[in-house]
Amino acid sequence: MMKENKNISVITGIFVENEKGEIWFGRMPKWSNKLVIVGGHVEHGETLEEAALREMKEEINVDAKFLEYICNIEIIDPVEYTKKKHFVGFNFRHRVEGRPEINFNDEFTEGLWLTIDDALDRDDLNELTRLSLEKIKNITMCDSCEKYKSGWARAQADYKNLLREMDAKKTEVVQWSKQMIIEDFLPVYDNFKKAFETQSEVNDNADVDADKKFENWKKGIEYIMKQYGKVLEQHGVVEMKTVGEIFDPTKHEAMQEEESDESEGTILRELDPGYMMGDKVVKVAKVVVAKG
Repeated sequence: MMKENKNISVITGIFVENEKGEIWFGRMPKWSNKLVIVGGHVEHGETLEEAALREMKEEINVDAKFLEYICNIEIIDPVEYTKKKHFVGFNFRHRVEGRPEINFNDEFTEGLWLTIDDALDRDDLNELTRLSLEKIKNITMCDSCEKYKSGWARAQADYKNLLREMDAKKTEVVQWSKQMIIEDFLPVYDNFKKAFETQSEVNDNADVDADKKFENWKKGIEYIMKQYGKVLEQHGVVEMKTVGEIFDPTKHEAMQEEESDESEGTILRELDPGYMMGDKVVKVAKVVVAKG
């Protein structure tokens, strides 16, 4: 004997609620143009939460990783629905901050943010949603829920404090990095000053041979150049090899082309060096390239 179709539907409802206790309601024509919450039927193979997450994405384009289960409800043949149905519903809550823009689909004609009390006072609230709100109102009156709200507010405050601390730390790290770099370059700068001071003293001394003056000064400058190179190397900055390499527009800038026996695009001379820091070009090299 075949059993009669009982038209029993398992559904989910999602209360999109902000910190002020305001819930998003949409006006839905298939519920006699009454206000309802987001939700819909559970499809074969879906869990209740999966169905709720899907409905929320489809109806109001909101993504979430998890939902808070609230309560279940049951209603038989609600007069406002377009068909006779026995609904068994499972309600969830999705927390949001403020009143985010809700992009609802064409199942709704209007969207409203209302508190539970404001919604229950209206005569355009559908019967199924009213039953859910009355049940939720009783639940939210318990001490544990008040503690939860208080904890939620504290968590938000702690999170904002954490963001402020992270910003302060970030600024501190940037300042520390600048100081470290300056400390590395100060000895180079000091040696430059000493080299020029020495050259001035030598110039004032007529007894010192001119060639010797220049040779001593040259050695000092060479030492400073090597010292400068080591500092750059410590910070991951290396000079590019250019002459003999193939021109690469991401690393080189061609200042001119010349006839050559080398292959087209080969770099013949370097006019200005280029530098890399890891895989990143810090400064492009200016070069002369073989013409094809």
